[in-house]
Amino acid sequence: MLFMDTASIAQTVLQIVWPVICAHCREDLPKNHNGPLCLACRQTLLPHEPPFCLRCADRVTEGMDFCPRCDGKPHECRLIRSVFQYREAAVSLVHAFKFRGRRSAARAAGTWMGFALDRYPEIEGIDALVPMPLHPARRRERGYNQALLMAETLSATSGIPVKEIVRRTRATKPQWALGREARAENLADAFALAVPADDVKEKRLLLVDDVCTSGASLEACAKVLNDAGAAWVGGYSLVRQTGRDS
Repeated sequence: MLFMDTASIAQTVLQIVWPVICAHCREDLPKNHNGPLCLACRQTLLPHEPPFCLRCADRVTEGMDFCPRCDGKPHECRLIRSVFQYREAAVSLVHAFKFRGRRSAARAAGTWMGFALDRYPEIEGIDALVPMPLHPARRRERGYNQALLMAETLSATSGIPVKEIVRRTRATKPQWALGREARAENLADAFALAVPADDVKEKRLLLVDDVCTSGASLEACAKVLNDAGAAWVGGYSLVRQTGRDS
């Protein structure tokens, strides 16, 4: 009992000296609040809902099934789905785990992805969740791969195992800052298989990422898996930034 009381006191002191704040509004979070968003900001997260392209989930006009980039064209990543729109509190949430070191924000994101998975019955029969890899230098700098943390908590909700079967072979520039042609060039030969091809052959795999801007990274990663004999590869991201030139 004494140990528990001491721990409780220490937690209270830490909360006073170094309070945990909401990743969006920056208000102090109540004691024992898991975060990373306060309740008010959490309620402003906007679901990513139709109408969207049935393949890449980018915004389309009502009545359209596919966007011009996907209509009638083959793709390595068979479909992409996302949980939230990339705006306001969702942007702050992503920045919290990508730039401010809040691992708990990535884990919360994975939990929300797990809760939202039932919205997409077209994602079915998945053999493994595959977190999008970081280059080793970027992973050392950040201290973790946020996609892996998200995949692990998504796994806890869905029961689908996590497999790190793709590696990043070279550092690349941020995709959001590049145009369509530059994005493709930026990702050329950026991924490789990290396991024997037999571990991938005939498997249905779901790539897990934080932000989908154009889908180019998911497409490049899916190609590596398809070349190794995967039966099907899709993508699932926390947020979708729509309306960008891909």
